[in-house]
Amino acid sequence: MKIGILEPDNFCQEAMGRLAMLGEVCLYSGASLERFLAAVDVIFIRLAHQIDAGFLAKAPKLRVICSPTTGHTHIDETELSKRGIRLISLRGEVEFLKTIRATPEHTFGLILALLRNYKSAVLQVSNGVWDRDRLRGEELFGMAVGIIGMGRVGSRVAEYCSAFGARIHYFDIKDIVVTNSSWRREAGVLPMIANCRVIVLCASHKNGEPPCIGDEEIAALAGKYFVNTARGELVNENILVQAINDGVFAGVALDVVSHENNPDSLKKWRDISYRSDVLITPHIAGATTTSMAKTERHIVHLLQSFIKENHEYKQL
Repeated sequence: MKIGILEPDNFCQEAMGRLAMLGEVCLYSGASLERFLAAVDVIFIRLAHQIDAGFLAKAPKLRVICSPTTGHTHIDETELSKRGIRLISLRGEVEFLKTIRATPEHTFGLILALLRNYKSAVLQVSNGVWDRDRLRGEELFGMAVGIIGMGRVGSRVAEYCSAFGARIHYFDIKDIVVTNSSWRREAGVLPMIANCRVIVLCASHKNGEPPCIGDEEIAALAGKYFVNTARGELVNENILVQAINDGVFAGVALDVVSHENNPDSLKKWRDISYRSDVLITPHIAGATTTSMAKTERHIVHLLQSFIKENHEYKQL
């Protein structure tokens, strides 16, 4: 069995050692992608490549894709199904994911960065200016924070904000049980936006689903703070960009955008990234040494279990 690691930089050494017990581990050097893909039976991916029909056509032997992510927007699951390729990811690994804190921590950090004007403050000092009166911010204490999606990330962000004295409002399409009785469930996204100063998007997304933040929701966000560390596809981004250019928001922080592997798609974000009311990070919410090592080890564990239960894969 040949196991390819498509993005080997800083890959967990313990996880790589476990993979070596299953088969020959091949690390992609950045040379011929076609030659690399043609030889592998199993491949580990991150987010640098779009796994579509064109990509899969270069991998005729591929039987298993391992992705240490909960989202699958970078993967064409219909194509995988057509080709009989198994996808192993973190989706549904509820108990394990409770130990992964990188994304909620980054989300919370973006909230504070918006409220306290960190971007402008750092740039001001870098340019030799020291004037705090231009940078008066807002406090999280006592502020109403609305969270869309109270799953693993949303519930943890709610706990962090609540610990700082914020009042938590939330909306989730599921009838969930929350850990704090003071948190207020809203009937929908629009009522929650109306009642909150900060709106945080933490919902999950499946390919093909329509955005939950459209023109009506964006209009309702006028004068408020908006944070998205979930998926760019959850937002009508054309309307969002126009609203940012029109100065609609108090502040916007994004860690995710749709089609992030397409340079043409990224241009519109570069064009607004200079604004003092906009913070854009390049999908780093989950990118910590600790969390990435944990997730890589866990995916290897899932792969080991899958091969053990499916004997035909032992012969690859």
